[in-house]
Amino acid sequence: MKKHLLGMALGTLLAAAPAMAQQAQPNRTRGPQAEPAAAAFLEQFDSDRDGAVSWEQFVQFRKQRYADTDENGDGTVDTEEYASEHLVRLDRRLETARQGQVEQTRVRFKALDKDGDGLISRAEYDASGERAFAHFEKSAGQAEPSRTQRRSPLNMPSTHSRTGMLEIYDADGDGKVTRAEYDRGRDDAFARTDTDGDGRLDADEYLAEFEDRLDRRIASTRESSTQQAHVRFKAIDSDHNGRMTWDEYAASGKRVFERADGNGDGIVDARDPAPSQSHGRTSSAAPPRGSDAR
Repeated sequence: MKKHLLGMALGTLLAAAPAMAQQAQPNRTRGPQAEPAAAAFLEQFDSDRDGAVSWEQFVQFRKQRYADTDENGDGTVDTEEYASEHLVRLDRRLETARQGQVEQTRVRFKALDKDGDGLISRAEYDASGERAFAHFEKSAGQAEPSRTQRRSPLNMPSTHSRTGMLEIYDADGDGKVTRAEYDRGRDDAFARTDTDGDGRLDADEYLAEFEDRLDRRIASTRESSTQQAHVRFKAIDSDHNGRMTWDEYAASGKRVFERADGNGDGIVDARDPAPSQSHGRTSSAAPPRGSDAR
């Protein structure tokens, strides 16, 4: 069995100091911005980064992935092989995302350290909190901005969004963050981060607290993703015999391609509309002529 890059134990996500906003992935498609279905597809399958994936390219990619997933080479894939291959790919993405988040945390520390003395005083910490809560109150009733890019696998809650504020500070789960809840959450986070109890946060303390929450999130993400992989396997294993054949895997891939290929031209690119704009085209549509889909 393949070994995974990350093997952290599950833990409960701790309420803590604000986490960074998620950085959008750059759009690699040419021309107009790709709609979500096509953008997510290209993020995963556009290996040569030319902004387009044809049906033939996709089939070849799937054949190679199926062969890689079949660890014991018996011509079929069982649920453990399927989940293992998925987690190996997920762990690579998680490690990259983790590195980016750690670097952003170092940048955030410097931004909060207004006087540049290498420490975040309680006054500096509270000033940041005031700005975040004021933004939260101002955004009440406003819709969250829509995302058209593929999201990071590490969706750490951020005070830059209402959903993030609720996840971090809504202690009673009533869908609101009162000022009392917010202040208690901030006090607890500062005390937990200030491990030497001197009333100030140095860079090591600030980073250690964030990395602890980050690694708990990674563990939770891996667990959830493993469960989802087993659910997907059961859906793809159409005869429910516990063995995924190439035909079953290819049929699943066909549906994935057709959802992304909104205009049905046999190529996924920025010209493809979102599923709701595809004039009723469904996954039962035939693949492009000349394809070897089965």
